[in-house]
Amino acid sequence: MTKKYRVLFLGLVENEEAFKKRMSNLGVSIPTVDQMINKAPVILKGGMTLREARQYADAVQLAGGKVNIQEHGLFEEPETINRSLHIKLLEDFIMCPECGYKQLREKACVKCGYWF
Repeated sequence: MTKKYRVLFLGLVENEEAFKKRMSNLGVSIPTVDQMINKAPVILKGGMTLREARQYADAVQLAGGKVNIQEHGLFEEPETINRSLHIKLLEDFIMCPECGYKQLREKACVKCGYWF
C-alpha cells in the first residue's frame, strides 16, 4: 500500500493582491482564492502521491502561500497477477504463399486476404 497525502493551505506569506494575481495565473479563480484566504487553514487537495503533493505545494508557495503536506491514508495497490506465459507452438503459425506474411493459423491471410 502507498501513502496518500493532502495539501493544507495555512495562510499568506506575502501580500494578498500579489497572491491573488499569482494564483490566478495558475488558473484559480479570484473567488476561490478569497475563500482559501478567509477559511484558512483549509485543505486544498487530497488523495495525492507525495510527489504530486510536493508539486502542488511548491506552486502555492511560489504564489506566496504557506502550506503544509499531511499524510492522510493509503492507496490500495492493484494485486499482482501471476499469469503463466503461453507460448504458441511453431505448428500454430503459417506463412502466406501469396505475400509471405507469417501469422497464426487462420482461414485467410490477415495482410493480403489470400484464402488458405
